[in-house]
Amino acid sequence: MKSLIAVAGMTFACSAQAAPQGFYGKTLRVYWNEARSQRVQGEGAFKSVSIPLSFTVYVSTKGQLFKRLTSTTASGRATGSKDRVGDAGSGADGAGAVTFQGNTLIATGNNHGLGRRIRITFDGGSSCSAEVLTGKAGAGAATVRSNATGKMLELESVSAGPASCSVQDGNAFAN
Repeated sequence: MKSLIAVAGMTFACSAQAAPQGFYGKTLRVYWNEARSQRVQGEGAFKSVSIPLSFTVYVSTKGQLFKRLTSTTASGRATGSKDRVGDAGSGADGAGAVTFQGNTLIATGNNHGLGRRIRITFDGGSSCSAEVLTGKAGAGAATVRSNATGKMLELESVSAGPASCSVQDGNAFAN
């Protein structure tokens, strides 16, 4: 998984390439589940859970990027999101970047030892495909803030399941 973090780091170092015209005015959504061994920081034993996540990106008609990562608790009782604008950024809950390679959008993120790479290949019309890779650095637990609950979580292991992708004309964030 160290290579996943290294890939994320290399992507941050690359210069941003503008979104291809075919992405303009489109919203792309990716859905997947992450299998995790996690616990609330400092509490009890680690538990195996499946966490549903989604990544939504809108490329405006001027090429601006708007992104949202949404997660739901394993129980389904709470949902939360993290929004970002632009092709790169960082904050208290980690850093991320988006680059384009032809008709492929690659979003990377690093959140205190948890790395994620989302690759979306867009056909320029009404379909796309996606792949999500996740991993954590080092032998210890990664500590991250839950989007859904705001609590600090310790992740002993994490892996992404198969991803699905959809395309929508227009701005999904406008509604």
